[in-house]
Amino acid sequence: MDIDGSSIPGEIDQNLLLQFSCMNTTDRDELVNQMQRLLGPSLNRNTASFFLDMSNWNLQAAIGCYLDYTLPSKLPSMSLKASQSHDNAVGPGSCFEQNWSIANTGTEAWPGSCRLIQAGGEPLGATPQYVPPLPPGHSTTVTMKLVAPSSPGTHRGYFHLVTDKGDQIGDTLWVEITVESEMTMALVEQLAALPIPSSRQEDSATQMPPDDQMC
Repeated sequence: MDIDGSSIPGEIDQNLLLQFSCMNTTDRDELVNQMQRLLGPSLNRNTASFFLDMSNWNLQAAIGCYLDYTLPSKLPSMSLKASQSHDNAVGPGSCFEQNWSIANTGTEAWPGSCRLIQAGGEPLGATPQYVPPLPPGHSTTVTMKLVAPSSPGTHRGYFHLVTDKGDQIGDTLWVEITVESEMTMALVEQLAALPIPSSRQEDSATQMPPDDQMC
């Protein structure tokens, strides 16, 4: 981490760092004291000694290594652009697919370790889906194969894009489906299979009989 500029404002007194760097001391105890003074009382001597030793007792390099290790890394950015909607009911335990269109709204490309996981809601048999690296300003469609619950009703599941450490990236994605009972689904299928009357049959069915045939 670069600590010469203002990338970490308010965390290190830059004037003190400059003064200590100009001392060029080789006293290790003094270097530990300087590092503790710069980084605050939360840094103990053992930790300061470890990072100084790892940096060949270079104060500025040791501080940079310590901050790289302790400060949280910047997360990628993601926004939901569009989500597939399920207008038709599905049967209990049936398989279906869900698509989301997502975009990289950050300034850096996504690492190849990002994956989409289910984070809540009704369990839908989701398997983590890895997302390919995506440049800034680009979008992609992610597809997950899911399994409907066995109980009838409306069910919803929630999904997160996460890093390899499990940190959430961007918006929460979700899916909502309606599960019908097997009896209802069978009835719907039977009704759909019924022949549709032709227009001639409809006309003859609605045509009035002649006057001499009327009661």
